[in-house]
Amino acid sequence: MVWVASGTEASAQVGGSFAIESDYRLRGYSLSAGRPSLIGQISYDDSSGAYANLLVAGALLGGADPALVAVTGGVGYAKRLAPAISIDGGVLHSEYPQALGGYGATRYTEVYLGVLGNNLASHVYFSPDYFGSGIRTLYAEVEATFRAPGKLRLNAHAGRLTYLGRTARWAGNGDQYDWRITASRRFGVLDLHLALSGGGPGRDYYEHDSHSKTVLTGGVGWTF
Repeated sequence: MVWVASGTEASAQVGGSFAIESDYRLRGYSLSAGRPSLIGQISYDDSSGAYANLLVAGALLGGADPALVAVTGGVGYAKRLAPAISIDGGVLHSEYPQALGGYGATRYTEVYLGVLGNNLASHVYFSPDYFGSGIRTLYAEVEATFRAPGKLRLNAHAGRLTYLGRTARWAGNGDQYDWRITASRRFGVLDLHLALSGGGPGRDYYEHDSHSKTVLTGGVGWTF
């Protein structure tokens, strides 16, 4: 759900979005315990190529009061190499105040490098302390976006998390993969989307039970 660079070096601009999602998911796992979430994002793109962004997500976790689920902020720099190719790199830091999979509040920092084209983007992220576990990880992802008939936009994502050294206690099956296919369409100022996502090996775990990682989710967003 976190974005990095726009891949452009245009004039400085500020943008953002609000979205309601049926489930807030990250790399094949639910961070909102399968519950609806409200996500706000804001970004700043400077004419120099530098950029910064912030994401805040909340959800109802086992009670009537909303809870803060995630706060992620990042800074980076994008450079255009050709009309259709850009590179970018930066740092992301994520805070998760609520318990994830029964292991309590946690955080981690990642540095990343990426290559972006008109319809294709790929990034590699390195964390020296993934989810506060003291374990080093690499996460590689590729995303492609296509125009479809009926003003639909299709997005396909594939990612793989590799543990460098020992494996985290919550990942008994070792290295993890995830995927997602999203269809979206704008209706005026609103963007409606459906996503089928999954991952493995193993299952997701929250609220004292295991759950399939293959789920259909939906949401509506407003961009400004």
